Amino acid sequence: MDRFPFRKRQWTTLGGSTNQPSGSRTVKKAALQLENLEGRVVLSQGGGFFGGLGNVGAEIAGFVGGYGNNGFNGGSTVLSQDALKVRQAYQTFNSTVQADVATLRQTATTTTVPTSAGLTAYNTAIASAVTTLNSSIASDVSNLTNTGAAVTSTIDAATANLQTELQSAATGLTNSSNASVLSLYRENATYLQGAYSQSAQAILNDAPTGVINGATRQTFNNSISTAFQTFNSAINTAKQTAITGGKALDSTAVSSAVSALQTSLTSAQTALGTSYTSSAASPSSAISTALTSLTAQLTSITAPTAGNTSSTRNFAFNVNSAVYRSNVQVYQLLTNSITQYNQNLL
Repeated sequence: MDRFPFRKRQWTTLGGSTNQPSGSRTVKKAALQLENLEGRVVLSQGGGFFGGLGNVGAEIAGFVGGYGNNGFNGGSTVLSQDALKVRQAYQTFNSTVQADVATLRQTATTTTVPTSAGLTAYNTAIASAVTTLNSSIASDVSNLTNTGAAVTSTIDAATANLQTELQSAATGLTNSSNASVLSLYRENATYLQGAYSQSAQAILNDAPTGVINGATRQTFNNSISTAFQTFNSAINTAKQTAITGGKALDSTAVSSAVSALQTSLTSAQTALGTSYTSSAASPSSAISTALTSLTAQLTSITAPTAGNTSSTRNFAFNVNSAVYRSNVQVYQLLTNSITQYNQNLL
């Protein structure tokens, strides 16, 4: 059983129906659901540009905002932060698309389809919005100096398909009625959700060559956990001996235990490969400094008074506290270094 409740953080891996518009074209059904949009949309009464569609904008915007909360932006790594920025770019794009649909609606009547000029203007506006979206996303992932080009290429393919889908969907707008426009909003929403999903996954699944994850990371975690347990056991033995004899911790026993710990930690790091151990992210120097400090702390703790319960407890507390603080510090140095190493590969 692991005696230290340290959180073992892994390298982030990755890991509705629509109404059929009248006419002959077939509406594409996206695999991802709209979270029961039909059940949540409330048609309002009264005027305003949208008339009875006053609540639709907020409803459709909701899926873009909420989708990221289902896993795409759950972490604080570079990739999850980039995915969050891309989500925000899609939210802005979604607002633009809604405005473009509203403009297109003005060119239709309750009995006729949008004008040819209206559709042309809509297609031009969508193309411009996609160009802006692509530029925004390229900027969002520009921090991925090694893999950003490949990620951007994948996303560009998704947004190019999205443009085609949105422009095609507009040809199914049969008139300016609430029902017809609502159907177009819902269809567009499925396409937006699908494109955003592909974009976010392209970012979060970005795993450059040489990244430390999976089985390698688990083996490393097991190795350092064993090293800490062995070290703690050795210090505990030295502590009991000191308490029994009313003496300070034996310096030889402490030095031997610390040396063995450092050797085990070095071995675990070496198993990760020379690319890691020779990188700027390697924590070897910082760990050596931390363990040297620990040795000094342990050997300077005032010896307990034999037979004095209060003195014994105070001695044991000081030893345990010094070991715990050092173990946490070293563990964080190791795990943070792997995270930094992986991120430097992006």
